[in-house]
Amino acid sequence: MIVPTSASAATTRRPGGSAAPPRTVIFGAISLLCAAAYAFAIVASGGDVMLLLPLAGAIVVLGICAYPTLGLFVLFASAILFEQVRLSGIEPPITETKFFVNINAYTPLPIRLSIPDLLMLLTGVALAARRFGATHQRLRMGAFGWAVLGYVGVFVLGTVIGVARGASWNADVALTESRAPVQLALAYFLTANLVREHRQLSVFLWLFVLVSAVKAVQILGNGQAAADLSYTLRTISSHEDVIFIGAAIALALVAVLVGHRSRLVFVLFALQPLFVVAEFVAYRRVGLIALAVMCLVIMLMALFTRPRRAAVLGALACVGLGLYLLIFWDATGPAAEPLRAMRSVVDASATSLVDQASNAFRDTEHENIGYTIRELPLTGVGVGQRYLFERDVADISFPYWRFITHDALLWLWLKAGPLGAFALWFLVARAVLVGSDLFRRLSAPALQWVVALPVTLVVLQVVFSSVDLGLTYSRTMIVLGTSLGLAAFVAEEQQTKTTSASQWPD
Repeated sequence: MIVPTSASAATTRRPGGSAAPPRTVIFGAISLLCAAAYAFAIVASGGDVMLLLPLAGAIVVLGICAYPTLGLFVLFASAILFEQVRLSGIEPPITETKFFVNINAYTPLPIRLSIPDLLMLLTGVALAARRFGATHQRLRMGAFGWAVLGYVGVFVLGTVIGVARGASWNADVALTESRAPVQLALAYFLTANLVREHRQLSVFLWLFVLVSAVKAVQILGNGQAAADLSYTLRTISSHEDVIFIGAAIALALVAVLVGHRSRLVFVLFALQPLFVVAEFVAYRRVGLIALAVMCLVIMLMALFTRPRRAAVLGALACVGLGLYLLIFWDATGPAAEPLRAMRSVVDASATSLVDQASNAFRDTEHENIGYTIRELPLTGVGVGQRYLFERDVADISFPYWRFITHDALLWLWLKAGPLGAFALWFLVARAVLVGSDLFRRLSAPALQWVVALPVTLVVLQVVFSSVDLGLTYSRTMIVLGTSLGLAAFVAEEQQTKTTSASQWPD
């Protein structure tokens, strides 16, 4: 006689002799009742799709509790997909999601958190429940943990400085300035602790390529919609979209240099025309300049691993650049946009009137930045405080323009003094040095491809942030933090293999 040894294998009987229904039957009955109730509600409301949001939210919550890495997948893909700032003149449906808006701004719920904040909070709780409740494992710092904590720490210091400087401190502005750095740190630590398998790396890369392709299609659609307007739009895409598209182009170049071949790589190659055209149509000078700088960095990295292949591709690139200059020197339109971007670096008169006005605003802004640094060289103004103005400028549509500068690289100095600037560049240097060292030492092209992503994102982010609000965008900070977490997992795995090899008996 076989006696069942688990509750799921046994049938519990009541005193009267009837068997209690199994848990699966109870769960199935509840699910069926919920599905019927939702179907009835949708029919009764005339097909209101908003009724599905609570159901979708419940499914996501249960999924994250069961598999916390799912929260990272959703967060990573959503950060690339959803807009953070509404586009003026054109309103693609994806901008109406309010994904990055605090919930209390569009609902009666008093929650001053956005959906990404809640996703990271829920994922962190699920991670803590598994890590400390069952296995009692400590939190992994990873290769970039201390650099990330130092970067977030200067915002804590800046907040203390801002509060100490007086009643003009603005708590709402301080929250806005600190949110993206905190999201960077949370995304990093969640990824460094949850990603434990190579197939998870593959999922993240698939998400990055495919969702970036969706953004490229959206840019082309926005360009078509803008062409039908009776006036010219300043921009047809979110500023930070060029970072994702540029990184997708960079990944294709890395795959060629390291000889990586997979289904995803072939998909990426097939999508390259879409990415390149979207990069031109977006009309973002900084995106094209950042793309050129990033390609140069990748070629330098490849010289240490594939010198012959890098030299051949470098020679072909020089020939192609020469032909491009000859053909499009006097041309106009999207095809000549990279040439316009190059000219704007050395000749301001070669830019359009709109670009010249933008450059003039940034020149005045730099004068005010220099004035603030001279007045407060050690502490800066603090997080939540206005920086100092020697020359006033015309008001712009950005609501925090007196608190946050377009030159985000100097903005950290304004908020926490030279220590803030050091924390930023220490994180940048750590990411580039560790990433490039892994790229050189790894023998598997697939892993080289993975660690190239954070390096390219950091390079793009630095160039982008020198002229735009790059360090305050939640989208780019979440994606960057996640990619650094992926590289941290690869670095930990590589360190484990190196340690095991060094301890192997002779």
